[in-house]
Amino acid sequence: MKDLTHRGTREIETRRLLLRRFNMGDANEIFREWANYDNVVKYLTWQKHSTISETKTCLLDIIGGYSRPDTYVWGIEHKTEGFLIGSISAEIIERAKTAELGFCLGERFWNQGYATEALRAVSDYMFLDVNINRLEAYHSVRNPASGKVLQKAGFAKEGHMKQKYITGDKIYQDSDFYGLVKDDFNSRYEPGIKNFLDPGEMELTAHNLGLKCAGYYPKETKKDRLPGYRFDITDKSSGTVFGEISLYLGFDEALYYSGHIGCFVNEQYRNVGVAAAACKIILNLAKMHEFQKMFVTADHADKASRRVCEKIGARLVRIAELPPRHELYAKGGLFECVYELDAGL
Repeated sequence: MKDLTHRGTREIETRRLLLRRFNMGDANEIFREWANYDNVVKYLTWQKHSTISETKTCLLDIIGGYSRPDTYVWGIEHKTEGFLIGSISAEIIERAKTAELGFCLGERFWNQGYATEALRAVSDYMFLDVNINRLEAYHSVRNPASGKVLQKAGFAKEGHMKQKYITGDKIYQDSDFYGLVKDDFNSRYEPGIKNFLDPGEMELTAHNLGLKCAGYYPKETKKDRLPGYRFDITDKSSGTVFGEISLYLGFDEALYYSGHIGCFVNEQYRNVGVAAAACKIILNLAKMHEFQKMFVTADHADKASRRVCEKIGARLVRIAELPPRHELYAKGGLFECVYELDAGL
């Protein structure tokens, strides 16, 4: 069993948000956007800030905690607007390898998917970067919107607790309790059928493109390689090979950064839609293997590959810092865009 690898409050970028450390210059935005609003704090454990001085005192405590590597408190910045819209945190229970998550947003940013986007990115960070085994969260039963956020981020409701906490206004509130363990997180990205199918019995074509099986990748435990198919991307009429594409059958930490699908198009055939078309074809094979969800990735600097991910309907989860042990890091990669794809649809 691996120990926790505390990374501290590092920046996490998503499609619309930048999760970052707070600084003293944030006091006005925190006070303006959420700390001074009754509707925001009435379901929380702290009182509304009546003055900016209270906000600054709170900020001093948070910033002081950043000196410890096991502190995880982010401000949620809207990348387009350029200011903070909320916060999200993870409190660690070391021995149990568990993190309790909490989040809040300014009222004018509710019901736009921002909380789910932030929560999902932090969940991936805690599981993959910190090696947390369990995430949990609770919310007041008077605030069902928070429960919907947790469900959308993949958490399961596990129970109901009477008078779980007392609000800043000294009111006891019952809570619903949610959790997500790493095994359940991982299992979402495993195929239902893990054995190789016969490519000769499959119609892996679309328009003028076809996928011709060129071999298989066997499972290699020592190299952390999952089993997978390897196909040539060909012109159905002439047999010209445009490139190659792979599909891996399984999920592990290494694949999170490299993706279930690997695609390479020869230089002379790029920028004409070959990669996106080939990925859409191979998704038919993924459905045969009963994948429900998959990861596809692209180097942060590779705008063309990022567009391919978006063209096939994948959603950016976060821009992840590659761990030094990963083979992509050894090849010079620093950041990888991690997208999630609903393969079962």
